[in-house]
Amino acid sequence: MTEAAAFERGQRKGEVLLTVSGELDIANAAAFRDQLGRLIAEAHSPALVDLSGVTFMDSSGLDALASTRRRAVDEGVDLILVEPSSQVRRVLELTGLWTHFEVRPRGSDG
Repeated sequence: MTEAAAFERGQRKGEVLLTVSGELDIANAAAFRDQLGRLIAEAHSPALVDLSGVTFMDSSGLDALASTRRRAVDEGVDLILVEPSSQVRRVLELTGLWTHFEVRPRGSDG
């Protein structure tokens, strides 16, 4: 049984934050892409995505993240990953995308 993804929107020190937990796969990639799109639309910059609670991410979740990064760049928004889980970090490193994202620890002030 897979662990459903959960999305929680909020603010952290005045910055727009999307906290994601569970598994990001083909079953919820569209919802993840939608949540990321709303985050970019709301954020003036930066837009924070907390991936510390993500337990699995396949290529569909990776594609949603990568395409949102391109959109953020086009719109002048810094998309910042907050403490990606070891599973997410590994996928980003293996695909070479790790270097394309700014990463912050959870307790960082920026």
